[in-house]
Amino acid sequence: MVRTLALENLENSSKQSPELTREEKIWLTQRSMNTTCIILKDNLKLLLETASFEMFNEYLANCKPLEYTMEYYFQKPLKEISLKDLVKGVIIMGSMSNWFDTIDYTDNGTHYKLLITHSFGLNSSKLNKMAIERLLETYGARVESTISEKTIFMKIYKN
Repeated sequence: MVRTLALENLENSSKQSPELTREEKIWLTQRSMNTTCIILKDNLKLLLETASFEMFNEYLANCKPLEYTMEYYFQKPLKEISLKDLVKGVIIMGSMSNWFDTIDYTDNGTHYKLLITHSFGLNSSKLNKMAIERLLETYGARVESTISEKTIFMKIYKN
């Protein structure tokens, strides 16, 4: 009797697959988009220092990578994602990318304040500002940004 119950329990538990963690879902998202890549931070910094802003802006306009990533992650069109969830999505993706030393936000009533720190230099600040602003502006949010060599400050206004 005990053996039968144990075998039934084993059979039932093997049919149920555990729910994926948030990180596993993000890795699957990145994998499906062919974006998973291993690169040393020093190599990435060099690439960022020599990046073409015009080409990157054109890429953002044509491919909309962050918009696509958010829609895929949240499984709904960009316009159906709340602004708060969109900001949280930027933080989740930013954390998982390992590009930033820190990335977080505060809710300041009329706006969200996004603070990003990194060690990739001014071009990284410019390129990431450009990408995140494009996402938020496509969504319909008004954004004010200030950057430095190691930080990005963004005010993301609620409507």
